[in-house]
Amino acid sequence: MSMSTHRSSPLCPSSLITASLQLHYLAEGAANIIYSVSVQSPPALLHHSHCCVMRLRKDLPSTKAAVQAMSDFQGRIAPLFNEKHKSLLMEQALYKLTPAMVSEANDELREIDGVDLSALSAEDVKGKKIRHHHRRHVYLPSYENEQYGILMQNLQGPGIDWLVEFKPKWLVQSPSAPVDARNCRTCALNAMRRKAGAHQGRGDSGFCPLDLLADEDAVLERTLANIWPLENGIHKFVAEFREKVQPSLRHLQTLQEEHGSVGVDDFRNPDGKDFGVAMALRDCSVFLALKRRPDSSDRVDVVDIKLADLDLKTTEGGKVQKWAAMEEELLEGDWYQNLDGSNCRISRQNLS
Repeated sequence: MSMSTHRSSPLCPSSLITASLQLHYLAEGAANIIYSVSVQSPPALLHHSHCCVMRLRKDLPSTKAAVQAMSDFQGRIAPLFNEKHKSLLMEQALYKLTPAMVSEANDELREIDGVDLSALSAEDVKGKKIRHHHRRHVYLPSYENEQYGILMQNLQGPGIDWLVEFKPKWLVQSPSAPVDARNCRTCALNAMRRKAGAHQGRGDSGFCPLDLLADEDAVLERTLANIWPLENGIHKFVAEFREKVQPSLRHLQTLQEEHGSVGVDDFRNPDGKDFGVAMALRDCSVFLALKRRPDSSDRVDVVDIKLADLDLKTTEGGKVQKWAAMEEELLEGDWYQNLDGSNCRISRQNLS
């Protein structure tokens, strides 16, 4: 699966909508599976191999058809990003699958499910396709039920040394939180889940999301070390992060404030509330494409910043009730107050 010298660009997804593609399993989340794609034909597009990834939804009641997901994104999410911030969004293109592509992908998933991880050493696992236990036994919809995938630019290509991903989660406090809260919404939820021994997910990466917008160098250094453990030159990366990444995060924070009807009272009285957009803004991922400066071994440039996973959240299937129950559990368990194992910015600011 070698990468050509062709450099991926936002134009690539639309270039491949008529090409014959082969899927290569890369990774997956709760709702989607991500594949790198190589071009089988026509010959004129072979150089595009692996410049894009394909996102295919899982066969779950909570996932939307790709056509609907694209329509929602273009109609409800994209307008939130004006010309200044438009480059933060991933360019996407619908791709018509074939029955064989779906069948072969599902066969591969079942084959990966059969791998006994307990019998493999850490060395054996390297380079193997692995599905974590909590992701297994969920597959793609049949071709009859889903005939499209979504092509997106592959951010990790020629000229990129590292691709770093993190979830900023809630950059504003929950409207349900008590006025004397000592934890933000994310720190409160993570503390509750850790205590219960629940699966930790990408939203719990060892830092308070409010620290992503910190002014203090020491705080940013500690936070970014959880995102990307750079041994040397972290202070230089902090400067780059402050200049190039924080403005994007502040725009996301502003959007979360504008779409802030996500408290218990809102969930109990959902009429007129846009939970789909509000919760999407709180669950997106940030990708940083980084390049080492040729003149410096410890200096890193942020080449590109993209927000992904900005799918309109479905409010069906008991989702609103689930969000309400989660907020109620945080309140009833005093998790906004509980500092056991927490290092929330709010509590540190209250102590200073």
